[in-house]
Amino acid sequence: MSQFAAELCHGILTARQASEEALASGHPYEANLHRARLADLMEVAARHGVDTSTVIEPALWRELAEDGAAFAG
Repeated sequence: MSQFAAELCHGILTARQASEEALASGHPYEANLHRARLADLMEVAARHGVDTSTVIEPALWRELAEDGAAFAG
């Protein structure tokens, strides 16, 4: 794995964990901000062909896509 891919995967994991922690702490707005960052990082990964299957489940991909559709509409 390249340094770029490794840093991107680390950022994805960090954003995901921060979102989950914020939600568990009762901070939904903060969780949403982290989730938006997660979606941005996932988009970058997809554009550059970085495999994220080891750091994120397909179900979360679908949730992020639904979030994006909600924000667009």
